[in-house]
Amino acid sequence: MKSGDVIPGRARLRGAKMIAVATVIYLLLRLVGFHKLFENDTEGIGALLQIIGTLYSVVYAFAIYVIWGQFTSVENEILQEAGTLKDLLVFSQGLKETAREAIVRAVKTYSRGVAETEWKSLAAGEEVDKTDKLFLAVISSVTDLKPEDDTEGVLYKQLLTIANQASAHRDGRISLSRKRMPRTLLAFVTLTASMILFLLFFFPFNLALGLVSVAVTTMLLYFADFVLTDLDNPFEGTWNVGSEPFAKLVTKFR
Repeated sequence: MKSGDVIPGRARLRGAKMIAVATVIYLLLRLVGFHKLFENDTEGIGALLQIIGTLYSVVYAFAIYVIWGQFTSVENEILQEAGTLKDLLVFSQGLKETAREAIVRAVKTYSRGVAETEWKSLAAGEEVDKTDKLFLAVISSVTDLKPEDDTEGVLYKQLLTIANQASAHRDGRISLSRKRMPRTLLAFVTLTASMILFLLFFFPFNLALGLVSVAVTTMLLYFADFVLTDLDNPFEGTWNVGSEPFAKLVTKFR
C-alpha cells in the first residue's frame, strides 16, 4: 500500500467537510453570543467532557481490541489454509504423475476461485457456494486416491490429514469473516463521540482556541471512527487482508 493511500482521498475529503461544518457552526454560535450563557459553567462542562471522554476512550479501546483480534485471526487462518494447501502440493509429489495431477488441478482451481471471487463475496456478506464446491473438489481429489502399496498408503494418510487441516482452517476463516461489530456498539461509540463534540460548543473558549479545539477534535473523532469501521470488514476498505497466499499457489507452486 502506498503511503498516500493510508487514508483514501474520499475519506480525507469527507473529514475536511466535517471539520469545516463543525467550525462554521461553532463560529456562528460564537457570533450570536451563545458562549456567554455558559461562562459560569466552565468547571461543570469540563467535568462532563472528562467523564464522557473517559467513557469514549474505554469503549473505543475495547471495540478496537475486539475488531483487531478478529482481523488478525482471519489473516492467520488465511495463511494457515494456504499453507496446508501448499503442503498438499508438496507432499503429493510422491504420487504417480497421473494420480497427482488431479490434486494439483483441484488446488489451483480452488485457489484461483478464492483469489478472484471469494474476497468480493465475503466483503459483501454473500454466500460462497462456488468456492465451497471447488474446495470439495480438492477433498475429493485426495479421498479418491487408490493406494497401490504400503508406501502410497502412508502417503495417502498424510495427505488426508493435511486435507482435513485445510478444511478446518477454511471453516474457521469463513466463520470469522462473517463476524461484524454489533450495530449497537457502533451506535454507542458514535453517540459518545458526538456528545464530546457537542459539549465543546458550550465550552466558553476564546475564539481562536475554540476554533482550533473544535477542528482538532472533529478531525480526531472522525478518523477514529474511520479506523473502527474500516477494520470491521477484513475484506474491503483501506486496511484489509489480501488473497496473495492463494494467488501464489496458482502461479508459484506445481
